[in-house]
Amino acid sequence: MEENVLLICPGIFTIHATWKGVFVRELLMRAGLLEGATHVTLHGPAGPYEKVEEFKRDEVESGRVFLAYGVNGQALPQKHGFPLRAVAADRFGSDWVKFVYKLEVR
Repeated sequence: MEENVLLICPGIFTIHATWKGVFVRELLMRAGLLEGATHVTLHGPAGPYEKVEEFKRDEVESGRVFLAYGVNGQALPQKHGFPLRAVAADRFGSDWVKFVYKLEVR
């Protein structure tokens, strides 16, 4: 999927970009995990500076949370979180997890 989403980092910058990726809800549906899920937690990067962000089921089902592997017609660059970056359209950029390596379902 591709979606034009505004990335806002308050007081720092805003960027309108076209992100390419896969909906988190689609991954969970294909894995058979969406039915009982209440929350989804994304992790990145591994190590002492790990970023962890939790999303409620309704956020995931809304289609406003997805994992991006491309931006503006290009492969996602390292500085933007290659290979996967969470895009959460209704949240500030500080909630967009870069370098996603793990997804947990509760």
